[in-house]
Amino acid sequence: MIGKTLTAGIAIAMAALAVPAYANVVTFDDLPGDGVVPDGYGGIIWNGQWNYYLDSQPPYTPQSTPTRVYDFVTNGTFDFSSPVVFNGAYFSGYDYAPVQFQLYLGGSLVATSGSLAPNATPTFLSSGYSGWVDEVQVVSPSPDYFVMDDVTYNQGAVPEPVSWAMFIGGLGCVGGSMRYRRKRSVSFA
Repeated sequence: MIGKTLTAGIAIAMAALAVPAYANVVTFDDLPGDGVVPDGYGGIIWNGQWNYYLDSQPPYTPQSTPTRVYDFVTNGTFDFSSPVVFNGAYFSGYDYAPVQFQLYLGGSLVATSGSLAPNATPTFLSSGYSGWVDEVQVVSPSPDYFVMDDVTYNQGAVPEPVSWAMFIGGLGCVGGSMRYRRKRSVSFA
């Protein structure tokens, strides 16, 4: 009985923490011709800073063909209307145009990714951060010498520290209940 109670308690606590996340990969491949990426495309606010094109132009190789994006701003930004977990994106271009992400939530810098020196082979740059963000800055000293493709992010809930505290407290309650039952059954024997 005690084993079943503990198993059920753990299963319920784990289910409470398991919140679905919805992955989004923004490929840009359904945009027609060349132009400015419209705000709202892929669930992202592009701030008029990102342009797309589909012509072949090595070393600006797209990860998913034919379209990719570029900007001319040292800190090109894109925003989310509600917080997401930003995974990263693919980059290609010249190696003298290293890129990195600066991630923000509510106007505060929460993380900075590693740096990537792009080349003709599209390479994924991970954000390295699993918390909420609502703004991403793509930082490069040479913004017009790289392209970005397949921007990836997750929508859904991230367990907050309070959720973890409740989970651990719940396990403590289950353990305490088991100990109480064990002592009670021993005293009546």
